[in-house]
Amino acid sequence: MTAIEHEPSGSKADGTFLSGLKDQAREKIESLARSPSTRLPLPSGRSMSLSTDRVRAVPAIEPALSQMIGMTALTLGLWGLLFPNAVKRTLGVRSPPGVVRLLFGARELATGVVLSSDPTRSEMLWARFAADLFDIAALAGMARRTNPHRGMAKAGLAFVLGVTALDLFTAVRMSTVKRNCE
Repeated sequence: MTAIEHEPSGSKADGTFLSGLKDQAREKIESLARSPSTRLPLPSGRSMSLSTDRVRAVPAIEPALSQMIGMTALTLGLWGLLFPNAVKRTLGVRSPPGVVRLLFGARELATGVVLSSDPTRSEMLWARFAADLFDIAALAGMARRTNPHRGMAKAGLAFVLGVTALDLFTAVRMSTVKRNCE
């Protein structure tokens, strides 16, 4: 007889796994929804500890999305650090390579490393959002008629607008995650 089929005396069978447990054990398991850990009594008189990680369990898609944003930032950061002249040529940037390395490459690489290692860091997502606003202003300036590479600057602007929307959405959602699980 399984736990689902077994009906202990004095309890009402509801057709779930929890119906076969003693009332005290069932209440403890159900309390996991409200508390990150609980102790269950075992028949031997000893107890067993059960825990859940709410940081990963509550927001289903946002950590994965945040990690993808981090991987994209890593790629863009490496491009900016290792090939600043290619960035300049592609977008029509007039700044020296050192400025491109610092304002574009290093910044993207830093946010990429943090978000790839811990996608629940909402403060880094908010920092990305602020940097996106800077990028939008810079790319809008590069999209002028005087820039021979304005087509690429406009494409970059469209990309950054999309990423900004994702950064904002993810930052708002990840800001509600309780990191200490209390």
